[in-house]
Amino acid sequence: MALFRHVRTEFWRDEKVLEEMTPEDKLFFLYLLTNGNTTQIGVYKIPKKQMAFELGYSIESVNTFVDRFENYYKVIRYNPTTREVAIKKWGKYNLIKGGKPILDCVKKEIREVKDKTLLAYVADDISKEDIKIEFVKYIDDTYNDSLDSRLTIRGQKEKENKKEKEEEKENEDVAYSMSVGKFKKLYEENVGLINGIVAQWLIELAENIDYELFKKAIEIATDRGKCNKGYINGILNQWSDNNIRSYSDLMAYEKSKQNRGDRYGANSNKYRKNEFTSWCEDEDEELYRKPTYDEIAAVEREFGEFRTKH
Repeated sequence: MALFRHVRTEFWRDEKVLEEMTPEDKLFFLYLLTNGNTTQIGVYKIPKKQMAFELGYSIESVNTFVDRFENYYKVIRYNPTTREVAIKKWGKYNLIKGGKPILDCVKKEIREVKDKTLLAYVADDISKEDIKIEFVKYIDDTYNDSLDSRLTIRGQKEKENKKEKEEEKENEDVAYSMSVGKFKKLYEENVGLINGIVAQWLIELAENIDYELFKKAIEIATDRGKCNKGYINGILNQWSDNNIRSYSDLMAYEKSKQNRGDRYGANSNKYRKNEFTSWCEDEDEELYRKPTYDEIAAVEREFGEFRTKH
């Protein structure tokens, strides 16, 4: 039996209490919250005769109160067979603190409840997870079995996820090794032997560009008779400066430059081709030498004439 019960000040500001309940209703509600039969869990046994005696009402009046609070206000449930009552929002205002003493008390009182549906009625408004679990375990006899099942399934899923991640990493490592291997093979077949410095360079290339772009750079260097690491790296650096990391990037860039060139007409000479388009068509060689003073002056004159006309 409880020595005392707390009633929160919010009780008096509750919309139903404030706007709908009569003074007699408020007294009856306070009685349900604070009488000597109340428990820590908000479900307890109390005969209607006891209510009538302690409140000074008749049995008929108590029946009316119980019916109104259960069916109109919907804040309680009463089982006339087990003579147990459940307070709807008891858990919201009272079961908000945890700890072993509270849990031990909750476990003890739960086992004394005969109508488990009343526990479910109160459990809906319990926010404290560890307390709510105790309600659920008692309500559902299969809870422990289902909990073990859920834990087993969760463990299996975690193992499967871990295995999948390991396989993904292994596949990534294999794919990466194959990619580096392709770069090395292409270099050996077209350029020469690979030492430590070249090997590290090829590894970095494999991480940053695709194989087809590397192959294109070697083809350009071979066509010019300058197929060596320095020259190939120069081509790749020029492409990198223009955010070209793949062969498709290169094709898109060349297409873009071609479209822009078409807008200005076909009268431009080779000196109007800047360093970014010089690897296209037959003028790729211009990209890798410094322009002469006369060439720079010619470009500046043509640019000035272009601005005057437009």
